[in-house]
Amino acid sequence: MTTIADRLNTLANRLWAWAPQSRVPVNCADVGLVAHRGAHGDGPRGLVLENTLEAFELCLHMGVWGAEMDIHLTRDGEPVVHHDADCGRLFNRPDIIIAQTRFRDLRAAVPQIPHLDEVLQLSAGRMHLMLEIKESWRDRASLPQRITPWLASLTPGQDYHLLSLVPDHLEGFRDIPRSAFVDVAEANTAEILRQNLALGHGALAGSFVLMGAGCLRQLREQGRQIGTGLVENRFVLNREVSRGVDWVFTDHILTLQPGSGDSGSGKV
Repeated sequence: MTTIADRLNTLANRLWAWAPQSRVPVNCADVGLVAHRGAHGDGPRGLVLENTLEAFELCLHMGVWGAEMDIHLTRDGEPVVHHDADCGRLFNRPDIIIAQTRFRDLRAAVPQIPHLDEVLQLSAGRMHLMLEIKESWRDRASLPQRITPWLASLTPGQDYHLLSLVPDHLEGFRDIPRSAFVDVAEANTAEILRQNLALGHGALAGSFVLMGAGCLRQLREQGRQIGTGLVENRFVLNREVSRGVDWVFTDHILTLQPGSGDSGSGKV
């Protein structure tokens, strides 16, 4: 389902593709391309669903630098990778609410939803993992303890980062350094930037449109890493690389990944 935000983002991509910086070819290896929810969509293997093992396996096959994924806890505290709180949008099962369903029942009903451990077994150490925390530790005190042990063999910041739209969601992960925390802004960039600087989290990610030169300068002065998204075409990718961001998030990794065949020289 396409939302108004999706439509606005696509429009912004088309408009920003004509910016002078967008028309200068760059070396895409200078940025960490992150497949938002994995390499999903209609690709060489047919239709691949987001946040599935197939989507992450395709990232590895393509040589993608990193993948973003979303973590929820089941009723019995097992971390699974799925964006929504329920299974309606992708699997037509809105009656299945992850937080109210035991893992074995979820697996039986929707086997495509992977356990975090399955994703780690496949991907850890082979590409960078951007793990988005969807729930608050204040509402579910066991949340950090149910996720952190699975990451024990990985190095924070080097192998993975934790992300959240709510910076406070990351505060409960006291065994993980703040340098590995990424605060994600939507239309509230100024407020998330304020919280990021106050909390000392290591990075901020937000819309390529709303994160202007002043925001990027302030983040760099404070030693923060920077991610922008959601980029849909090679022209806007050129612009973001030229702006010196660390990561670019995209739902279009199937065409933006170097070697995918999209040269960025065609029409927008």
